[in-house]
Amino acid sequence: MKISPEEKNELLEEQIKKLQSQKSDLIKELDSLEERFERNERMYRKYMPIVLDVVGTGDTAFSKACRNLGQAFTKGASPEKMAYVFEQLKTAMIQDDIGPVPVKKKKSILSSFLKPSSENLIDTFKEDYHDVLNKLRASLEKKYVSRLDNILEMLTSASDTSDISDIRESIFSLVLVYISDTSQDREKVIIFIREIVGKILEIETKLADSYEHTHSMIASNNGFETVLSSELKQLQTASDVTDSLEDLKRQVNQRLAYIDNALSKKQLTDQTIRQSAEKNQHGFKTGFAKLRQELDDATRYSEELEKKLHQDQLTGAYNRRAYDKKMADEMERFKRYGTMFSLLIMDADRFKTINDRFGHAIGDRCLKEIIARTMPLLRKNDMLARYGGEEFTVVMPETDKAGARTVAEKIRQTIEKIEFVYKQETVKITVSIGISQIEQGENTHEGVFERADLAMYKAKENGRNQVHVY
Repeated sequence: MKISPEEKNELLEEQIKKLQSQKSDLIKELDSLEERFERNERMYRKYMPIVLDVVGTGDTAFSKACRNLGQAFTKGASPEKMAYVFEQLKTAMIQDDIGPVPVKKKKSILSSFLKPSSENLIDTFKEDYHDVLNKLRASLEKKYVSRLDNILEMLTSASDTSDISDIRESIFSLVLVYISDTSQDREKVIIFIREIVGKILEIETKLADSYEHTHSMIASNNGFETVLSSELKQLQTASDVTDSLEDLKRQVNQRLAYIDNALSKKQLTDQTIRQSAEKNQHGFKTGFAKLRQELDDATRYSEELEKKLHQDQLTGAYNRRAYDKKMADEMERFKRYGTMFSLLIMDADRFKTINDRFGHAIGDRCLKEIIARTMPLLRKNDMLARYGGEEFTVVMPETDKAGARTVAEKIRQTIEKIEFVYKQETVKITVSIGISQIEQGENTHEGVFERADLAMYKAKENGRNQVHVY
């Protein structure tokens, strides 16, 4: 059954409405996340300095570091400054001997004959992962504090390398939730996540290399040490009470047989444990590789989501949200460094007539052609965005209105050459372009847009298919 052009158009219009609805939902969700982030950040900056002022009473290095940290929060210091202040705080804690004091265990007489204890490995593991958690705590919003506290509790109670997987998976789970929730600059988020993952990879590689020193192996060593100590004591007692050399020889041989038997059992036990450790190590590495792949997939998903949120679904150009961000960035550069920028506003001429006469499918094709022909004429740092309907914007950094006019004229001449045949009729496209540039003394970019918009309407009034500079 053939579908008529009218039915095709209706289907396409339904799809467009559906996509627009999905886009609207995404934008609302992002706006909600941005609002929550700003609210949490304001609360964090309001109360944290108060807490730090209370903690920072006194003249110790730690107290001074707390006060410096409180001042940094109050002034809204940069991430680099905050990282520097946190390092000062960490150094002060070491200087003032603040923190839990590990209890040293007394070594046995025979400890020099046994392999090193796995406690050193666990201590290293805890110390390295404490650094990861501290970095997460300093960088993530307050809503993640409870999850960080739970992971810290797991880390504090960890007593064996078998606890590694649960702690690692909990941190990865938190990172994945952060990727999905955050509304911050995605590029900065990805850099932060890669830094965290790199640290975890470094820790896990070090632990994997030392995996053979497991808690079970140490338990086996301790058991053998007990048997050996007992037999040596028996030998000492035998040498004190025996009346003849023959009796002493018999006692020594008997005890040596016990020791030999204990040693054989220990070797068998160690072999079994070693095989189990190798099996666990393989599973550990496989599981970690899987988690690493999942994080890579989540990072790619985050990048794709960011692209979708800033991309016009019909034409593939940037959308209104991306335009607003670009203009805000250029405005900041202008206020800080005085860097000039210009704005082009392009509007397709008589676009409603094209839609009414040839249908929305042809209208959409015209919009795509405008994007396709314009993009090669722009520089890498220029931004072409679909502002709405048949209206497009081009943000041109480090360009005055004279330079922008030259580019705009090339765009206009290129687009007026577009034509294609539809049902034996020729479809042609032209655009009217308005130009303005940032002016000294301006504090917002709204004026730049208003002037370019007025210039575009002036081009329309003067006969369309032309460029007008405000």
